[in-house]
Amino acid sequence: MFLIIITLGTLGFRYLPVDLLPPIEMPELSVQISYPNVGPEEMELLVTEPLENALSTVQNVERMSSNSREGNSWVSIRFAQGTNLDSVSNDVREALDRLRRQLPEDADTPRINRFNPDDSAIVVVGAQSNMDLMDLTTVLERDLRRRFEQIPGVGAIDVWGGIDSEIRIEVDRDRLLAGGLTMNDIVQAIGRESSNSPGGNVQRGLSDLYVRSLGEYSTIDEIRDTVIRTVNGVALRVSDVADVEYDRADMGRYVEINDVPMLRLGIRKQSGANTVEVAAQIRREAERINQERSDINMLIVTDQSEFIQDSIDSVRNSAVWGGILAVIVLMAFFRNGSITSIIAVSIPIAIVATFALLFFGGLTLNQMSFGGLALGVGLIVDNAIVVIENIVRLRQNGASKKRAARQGTRQVTGAIVASTITTCVIFLPVVFMQTLTGTMFQELALVVVFSLVCSLFVALTLVPMLSSRFLNVVPDTERTGPLKGNERFLQAVEARYESILSWSLHHRLAIVGATVLLLGASVYGVRYLSYELAPQTEADQISIRMNMDEGTNIAILHSYMMEMDNIVQEIVPWDDVLYYTRDVRNSNAEIEFALVDQSQRSMNADDLTDYIRARVESAIPGMRVQVRAQTGMWIMRRIFGSGGEDAVQIELRGYDLDMAETLAQSIRDRVETVPGIADVNLSRLEGRPEQNVRFDRERMASLGIGVADVSRAIQSSIGGSRAGVFREQGDEVDIIVRLRPQDRLNVQDIDNISVRAGDGQVVPVSSLVTTTYDRGPTDIRRINGQRVTYINANLDSGVALGDAVQAIQADLATMSLPDGFSIVYGGEYEEQIKAQRDFIMAIVMALILIYMVMAAQFERFLDPLIVMFSVPLAFIGVVPTLLLTGTTLNMQSFMGMVMLIGIVVNNAIVLVDYINLMRREEQMPVIEAVVKAGRLRLRPILMTTLTTVLGLFPLAVGIGAGAEMQASLARVVIGGLAASTLITLVFIPIVYVAANDLRDRLAARLPGRKASAQSSASTSSTSA
Repeated sequence: MFLIIITLGTLGFRYLPVDLLPPIEMPELSVQISYPNVGPEEMELLVTEPLENALSTVQNVERMSSNSREGNSWVSIRFAQGTNLDSVSNDVREALDRLRRQLPEDADTPRINRFNPDDSAIVVVGAQSNMDLMDLTTVLERDLRRRFEQIPGVGAIDVWGGIDSEIRIEVDRDRLLAGGLTMNDIVQAIGRESSNSPGGNVQRGLSDLYVRSLGEYSTIDEIRDTVIRTVNGVALRVSDVADVEYDRADMGRYVEINDVPMLRLGIRKQSGANTVEVAAQIRREAERINQERSDINMLIVTDQSEFIQDSIDSVRNSAVWGGILAVIVLMAFFRNGSITSIIAVSIPIAIVATFALLFFGGLTLNQMSFGGLALGVGLIVDNAIVVIENIVRLRQNGASKKRAARQGTRQVTGAIVASTITTCVIFLPVVFMQTLTGTMFQELALVVVFSLVCSLFVALTLVPMLSSRFLNVVPDTERTGPLKGNERFLQAVEARYESILSWSLHHRLAIVGATVLLLGASVYGVRYLSYELAPQTEADQISIRMNMDEGTNIAILHSYMMEMDNIVQEIVPWDDVLYYTRDVRNSNAEIEFALVDQSQRSMNADDLTDYIRARVESAIPGMRVQVRAQTGMWIMRRIFGSGGEDAVQIELRGYDLDMAETLAQSIRDRVETVPGIADVNLSRLEGRPEQNVRFDRERMASLGIGVADVSRAIQSSIGGSRAGVFREQGDEVDIIVRLRPQDRLNVQDIDNISVRAGDGQVVPVSSLVTTTYDRGPTDIRRINGQRVTYINANLDSGVALGDAVQAIQADLATMSLPDGFSIVYGGEYEEQIKAQRDFIMAIVMALILIYMVMAAQFERFLDPLIVMFSVPLAFIGVVPTLLLTGTTLNMQSFMGMVMLIGIVVNNAIVLVDYINLMRREEQMPVIEAVVKAGRLRLRPILMTTLTTVLGLFPLAVGIGAGAEMQASLARVVIGGLAASTLITLVFIPIVYVAANDLRDRLAARLPGRKASAQSSASTSSTSA
C-alpha cells in the first residue's frame, strides 16, 4: 500500500505546477469607456459619474474607484472576498445595458476586464541587432513574436521600444492655401479613394461570380496621384500640396540595454500556466533563434521564474536540513539505529503522500505550499515519536516486539489523534478569513493539515509494522553491562526535573509570580515591535524613475536622462550589475539595474538603493526622481497595494481640485520631513499645458461651419489624422495627414489653419475661434464618488510600514483641513489593518475550537481549561524572539501565532492525560501522580519540542531567495514553543494540583457534590 502511495506522490510532485504564490482570484472588475478628444473634467461629468451611478446598484461592492483622463474613463469595482465574479459580471453587463442610452453618442462601447495579478511579463527578452530599429520592429512583430506565442502557456506579448512605419503626408500650408484647399479636403479624399467594397454576386453560366470593388492603394504613387478637388477643370492632387513618404512613426519609447539600443519583448503567461516551465521554454526558444539567425541576438533581460525557482529551492533545502536535524535529535536521545531509522523513514513517506494530496487537491507548488511542508517537517515526526517511545518502553518492560507494537500503538492512538486534531483545527478559522492575506494562507493551512494527516496515518500503520519486525531493543531484564552515556545523562535530567517539580509544587506562589512577571514583561515588550504587512525581502532590481512636467518632449527628457546617467555611472558598483537598462518615453524615463546573485554582491541591495537615492534625488532641478528596490515578491505589493508600487499611500479626498493640489503639496512637504520616508510624490502632477480653443458659434452657424469641422481641421493640422490604411504583405500601415513640422511650430500656427464654409469658401480658423493658454488636470481620480489625490511614498531600508504610517499620522494630526476634505491611509496599510483584525479573529476562534476539541477528548471541562494555561505562556518566548532577531509583526508572524496555539497545547495534553492515567490505573495521590507522570513524559515532550524547533531552525535563519517570507513564522513558533515547553513542564502541574485542590475544597463545602467529585477524580481520563 505504501508503495502505491509513494508512486502516486512521486507522480503528483512531477506534475504539480510551480509558481511564486497560490492562485489568487481578485474580486475586482474594471469597466473602460473611450470617448476620444474629451478632457478629464468633461469625461468625469459625461461618462464617469453616470457609469459610477449605474454600477453602484450591483451587489457586494466594497469599493469603487475611477480615473478620468483625456478620452478615457476607467472604473474599478472591488467586491467582497468570496464573491462569484461570473455572477456579478452578468449584473455589471445589465447595468451597462441600462446606461448605454445615457452616454454620449460618440462614446465607445464599455469594455469589462478582470483584474489579474499575473497579468505582467514573467520574462523580458531583449532583441539586439545592427539593423534599423524600424526593420527590427517588423521582424519581431511578423516573425519572432509569433514563434514565442506558439509556446504552450504563453499569453500576450508586448513589443517595447518598437518603431512602427507609417505613410506620412506632410502638407505645405502655403501651397494648400494657394490651391484653395483645407486639411479636411485631403483627409476626406484619402478616405474616399482608399476602400474595398463588396459588389454582390452575378451569374456567369452555371456559376456565381463575386464582384468586389478594389479601391485600396497598392503603391505610394497612387496616394500621390489622388485627386483632392477639381478647380476650373484642373485636378489638384495630393502631390501638388504635400510630400508623401514611407517613413517611421514618431518615437514614443526608446530603450537601451548595456548602452546598446534594442527592443524588448514583454512575455506574459496564460492564467494557471506553470511559470517555471513556460519561462524555460521561452529560454530554449531564444537560444534556437540565436542559433538560426546571425543578425539578431536575443538575450533574457528579466526572468521571474529564476526567483521563483530559487525561493522554492531555498524552502526545500530548509525542509531537508530541518528533517536531518530532527533525525540527529532522535539519534541523540535514543542512540539506537533501528529506532531512528524507523522514524527517519516515516518523514519522506509522509511528505511524498502529501504531494499526492496536493496534486489531487488542485494546488500548486509555491512559497506558501512548500513553506507549509517545511513547517510540517518538525511536526510530522511528533506522532511517530510518541508511538515508538511507548513501544520501546513496553519492549524494555519485557513485551515481545509484536505485542509491544500492537499494545503500545493502541495505548497512545487516542492521544495522538486528539493532538493532531487540535493542531489541524487551528487552521479552520483561516477558511473564514475575508482578506486577501487570509486567502493566501489557506493553501499553507491545507498543506500543513495534509502533512499532519499523512504523518498520523504513517505513525499508526507503518511505524508499528516496522517496529514489530526491525526494532532492535532488548528488555531491561536481558540487558548486560553499564548504561550508555546518553541514557545516564537523560536519567540525570529526569531526576533533576523531578526534584525541581517537587520543589515547585511546594512553592506554587513563587512559580506563579515569576510566570506572571515574565508574561507581563513580554506584553510590555510588544510596544517595541514594529508592524508591517509582509516581511521585507532582498531586492534583485533597482530602478531610478525620472518624471518631468506633463508634455515634456521625449528628446528633451532623453537629454536630461543622459545627464542623470553620467551621475549614476560614477556611483554604482558595476561588478554588482548584471544588466543596465535606460528607458525613456514622453514625460518620464527610467534607469534600471538588474543585480547579480546576492552571494556575489559587494553591497546589500537596500543599502545600495539608499546610497543612490541620496546622490540623485536632487541632482537635476525640475526633475522628480524616485529610487526603488524591487524584490522578487513585487507581486504581493501589486496585490495588497491596489495595483500601486509605493509602500505608503495617502488619500486626500475632496472635490475642489485647486484646493486639493495646494493641500497635497503641503502634505507632501510634511511627509518628506518624516524620518524613514523617501520618494514622496503626488499622483496628480502640475496641470498639463493646454491651448484652449473657444468657438464663436454664431459666426460659425452663419457660415455653415460646424464645431466638428473646425476640431477635425485643427487635429489634422497639429496632431495628425489617420486618413486610411495601406496594406503591405498582410500588415496595415497608417496613412497620416499632417502639416509639415515648420508649419506647426507654435500656437500662432493654429490661426493659419483653414476650413471650408457652407458656400465653398475657405475661411481661416482665426476668424472663428479665440485661444487661451491654461493648465488643465491630467486626470481626475475618485473613490466611492469622492475626488481623491494620492500622496505616495517609499520607505528607507529597514523601516517598517506600520511605524512609518504612525509617524505620518502623528505629523498630519496637527494639520487643519478645510470642510469637505479628509485624509485616508490606503494601499498596503489598509490591507494590514484588515489582516490584523482577521488574524485576531482567527486566534480567538482557534482558542475556542481547541477548547471544544479537548473538552470532547477529556469528557470534562476542567482538564481542557488547565491545558489552555499553556497558550499564554508561549507569548513569553514570542516577543523576546522577535525583538532579538529584529523581526516585525507581520502576516507571517500572526500566522505563526495561530499555529503556535495548536502546537503548544500538545505537550500539556500529553502531560495532563498521563497524570489522569496514573491516578486512574495506579490510584496515586494527586502530587505523586503529577511528579511521576512528569518524569515519564519528559523525554517525549523534549523530543517532540526539539525536533519541531530544530526542524524549523533552517527556515528561521532565512537564508536564500525569498526566505524572509517564512522566517518570521518559523521564529515565532520556535520562540513560543521553546519557552512554553520549559515553563509548561513546571507551571501546568502546579495549575493541575491547584485546580484539583480548589475542586476538592468546593466539593467539601457542597456535600451534595462530594460523591460526584470523588467519582470524577477517580475516573478522569481521556478517550485515549
